[in-house]
Amino acid sequence: MPHSAGEAWFTERMLGLAGYSYRIKRTLHSEQSAYQQIDAYETHSHGNLLVLDGCIMLTERDEFIYHELLAHVAAQTIAAPSRAAVVGGGDGGVVRELLKYPELHVSLVEIDERVVRVSERLFPKVSAGLRDPRVSVLFEDGAKYLASRAEGELDLIVVDSTDPVGPATALVQDSFYAQAARVLSSKGVFVAQTQSPFFHAAEIRAIYAALGGSFDRVWMYWGVCPSYPGQLWTFCYASKGSHPLDDFDPPAGLSQRLGTGYYSAAVHRAAFALPPFVQALLPEGHSQRVDL
Repeated sequence: MPHSAGEAWFTERMLGLAGYSYRIKRTLHSEQSAYQQIDAYETHSHGNLLVLDGCIMLTERDEFIYHELLAHVAAQTIAAPSRAAVVGGGDGGVVRELLKYPELHVSLVEIDERVVRVSERLFPKVSAGLRDPRVSVLFEDGAKYLASRAEGELDLIVVDSTDPVGPATALVQDSFYAQAARVLSSKGVFVAQTQSPFFHAAEIRAIYAALGGSFDRVWMYWGVCPSYPGQLWTFCYASKGSHPLDDFDPPAGLSQRLGTGYYSAAVHRAAFALPPFVQALLPEGHSQRVDL
């Protein structure tokens, strides 16, 4: 159905092949930072919308899905986690979710300070945790940050990055994964978003092959993220020993305890059941390639 005359729309174009659009009421912010183009809009249906370099990062209506999946799938399988680092994620959504674990101290490592400042102003419910005393906000390169950490220092590393272009390319390199494995404790877990199987099949294959070079255990999980082109979105869970299902022993009423809207015990388990076309993106011999 064509847009009506006079309507304003934002459209993310995916690889020149497809697009995802929101009808917008007004532009809230637009600037070119030292690293990327930052735009924010008020939409008619999804609240405020954050866009980096033309790519949708979040909407207020459904951001909880992505942030809950990045934070809780790992945190729920680590016994008494105490130190976490979030690489990227300047909007603060992952930090907000991780603060639901009272003993966890979080370092947010975001290369672009302007993303944080725009989010604090226009997405206050997402960024609310950034001023918590258990949070350290560091404006530096995530790869350099991990290289400077001590061996075994962290229990959890969450990479909440844009697509692997520009500064984010450093976050999908063999050297980055090796540093992440080095600084994780024996019970530690590394998680990251690994894009859409519909649009990024080659990138997903490369990421999981590289992860296997640094981590003894690597799994893929997935969720439905409506605002991202492709909607079915993948994530990695990598560890030295922790198991995403065997070490998952949730209390009754998990989602109520955490105050989550998407994540639950049942969703956690189901997220590791991969459709065959997604299993096919994993390396030969991978334990999740069960239906091929």
